[in-house]
Amino acid sequence: MISFKLFVSAIHDAIMGANDALMDKNVSILDKYFTETTAPASSDVGTEVPTSNQNKILVPKTVVLQYPNLTSSGEVEMTDVHVPLITLVPLSMTKVEKTTLTADFDIEIVDGDLQLNFINRSAMPSGMFKKSKSTTRGTLEIVLSPQESTEGLKLLVDGYEAIIKRQIS
Repeated sequence: MISFKLFVSAIHDAIMGANDALMDKNVSILDKYFTETTAPASSDVGTEVPTSNQNKILVPKTVVLQYPNLTSSGEVEMTDVHVPLITLVPLSMTKVEKTTLTADFDIEIVDGDLQLNFINRSAMPSGMFKKSKSTTRGTLEIVLSPQESTEGLKLLVDGYEAIIKRQIS
């Protein structure tokens, strides 16, 4: 038997853990499309700070694509365009939208505390004299759904796309 409060707390912790894991996965987008470097931090007077206090900088991973450009003389010239990878793929993130839990259990009050007893019905003997208890049968359903990109990420990608347009035109 398990306390109902402990059961609900364990389910809540599991759902929050799953949500945290998805958030970590969404943050890993930075590792996929950016490379981390360090730059020396500067103080207010412009002198360098010791290397232990360096700033971490994320630099976008880029590819160079050759883009056809029409010159003023009417000839096609290939131009190198530096394109951040983050602008080439659709960004999708997920979140836990809904969780539904149903289970097969008996409920009892023991010392004023609501207790759940999860029963393996298939292991119980069958027959005429089987004890009947009120139970609830159920399943676990977790719905994952897409999540809107954050405004910061949209602005970042829009900025990179604007730079690409300036390279092409």
